[in-house]
Amino acid sequence: MPLPLMSLPLTYDECRARFRRAAELRGVEATAHPIAARGPDEQRLTIDTCWSGDERPHTALVVMSGTHGVEGFIGSALQCELLDRLAVPTGTAVLFVHAVNPWGMAWWRRQNESNVDLNRNWRRDQVEPVHNEAYDQLHPIACPDTAELPPVEPMFDAAMALVAERGLEWVRDGISAGQYRHPDGLHFGGDRTEASTAILEALVTERLSGVGRLLTVDLHTGHGPWGEVVSLCDQPPDSPQHRFLTRAFHGFTVEATVGNDEATTGLKAGQLANGFADVLGGTTSYATSIEFGTVTDEQQLAATYAEQWVHRHGDRTRPDHAAAVWAYRCCFTPDDEDWTRQCLDAGRRVLDDAVGALSRWDELDAGAP
Repeated sequence: MPLPLMSLPLTYDECRARFRRAAELRGVEATAHPIAARGPDEQRLTIDTCWSGDERPHTALVVMSGTHGVEGFIGSALQCELLDRLAVPTGTAVLFVHAVNPWGMAWWRRQNESNVDLNRNWRRDQVEPVHNEAYDQLHPIACPDTAELPPVEPMFDAAMALVAERGLEWVRDGISAGQYRHPDGLHFGGDRTEASTAILEALVTERLSGVGRLLTVDLHTGHGPWGEVVSLCDQPPDSPQHRFLTRAFHGFTVEATVGNDEATTGLKAGQLANGFADVLGGTTSYATSIEFGTVTDEQQLAATYAEQWVHRHGDRTRPDHAAAVWAYRCCFTPDDEDWTRQCLDAGRRVLDDAVGALSRWDELDAGAP
């Protein structure tokens, strides 16, 4: 039995050790995929994977954590817990991908070692993304070149002026959709395919080629109300994917991010889980980002503003700069036992639904509601 978690591990190293131990106890091999970048103590960093179920399944589930490194701690805990109790339906398999962005998890950053948001980086070498013109105007507001850690009020004032001029959706999507011209900025999608993304593409191609049906669950935090679960679907309402997810995750909110006037977030470029279909040929591939809600958007923006400045100009050993980094971590992995307990309980149910979908696929994928 795994040790009960009253609070989440603080470090990537502890999460990795727990994951590899959970795989060992289950009797499956954990494979380490190293990246060149190092952790805060010069430690080796790896994406770790394991496989449970049929070697050549017709239907498979991928469960990923740490795509946005600092968000990976609750996902890691849920992966370990699922490994302990998983019953894989006959003819199916589950691929666990732990710490897609190990550098970000080790350093408590959303981005990787190149300041790239990996969830805007899928197959970057093969894709020339659409330019995000809105971010050009937002970049000097979000990433000021000041001598000292700047207060947040000027940033909010400037952002609200743009909201009044251009609308909330323009500002929201300008910040979050992904941008490719400002390497030191927010949600930079990169100018090449990053090492972690290339590892993931190779893994998907090798392990999942020949799979007829694939469900991918990418575990995230930060979107939605405190402690609540939202399944983000990057296809319109009433699309096959949206219908499937709504049926599979009955009792949880499934939010279409396109073609939906009530969407609370927009479509992003270069997302990983959505891109798996690009390399799997005729596979029926459905994907969702499962979000565990934390603090308000305003709190996240303020914390991101400060942490990004520290990364660009600061010194993590200074107490005020270290405090900004800790505040940022707590926006995406709150240091709160009630939040942890609530998310672990909800996350178990989500992953149970995902595993259950493997044996109920035909039922969940049939016809319109």
